[in-house]
Amino acid sequence: MDDVRASVLLVGSCARKSSPLGRHLLKRGCNLSLAAGKEEAIELLQRRRFDVVLSGFRLPDGTAYELMAPLRGTDTSMFFSFAVEDSCWWITAMLQGQDRSEEAGLRPREFTMVLDEQLSKRSSESDAPKTSANLKTDYASGSANRQAEADRRAWETKKEQYHATNQS
Repeated sequence: MDDVRASVLLVGSCARKSSPLGRHLLKRGCNLSLAAGKEEAIELLQRRRFDVVLSGFRLPDGTAYELMAPLRGTDTSMFFSFAVEDSCWWITAMLQGQDRSEEAGLRPREFTMVLDEQLSKRSSESDAPKTSANLKTDYASGSANRQAEADRRAWETKKEQYHATNQS
C-alpha cells in the first residue's frame, strides 16, 4: 500500500522537528522533509512532490519567494512566515499551485486552521495508521537534518528517563 499521508517540506528556520510547528505536524502524522536553505529546498522539490512547503521568509541563501517558481502548476501549497514582535504572521504564498502572495497575512491561530485544512485534504485519503512508530522523515543531507535528528534523540532519551522515573 502506498503511503498517502501529507508530505511537508520545512525550510530554513522552520526546519526543526522539535519546534512547536514540527511537533504539530508530527502529531498529525505528516511525513516531514527538512531543508536548511533555498538551494537544498529546490533540490528536494525537483526530486519529489510535497503537499505543503513551510518556510521562513528569509533564508540563509535567499528568500522564500524563490521557492515559488518550482511550485507553479502543481497542487502544492506554500506558506512563509514573517517575524512580528514576539510572534509571526504567515503568508499564503501558493495554494494548490496558484499564487496567493497578495493575500493578507494570517496570525498563528488562523494559519494553524488553514494548514490543518490543507493537511486534512491529504490525510482523508489515507487509511495509514497514525502512531508515532509509523512516522517517517525523509532526510536530505544538511545541517538542519543533523540538528533535527540530534533533537529527536535527545527528546527520546528524556522521554525514556521520565517514564523510568515515574514507573518506580
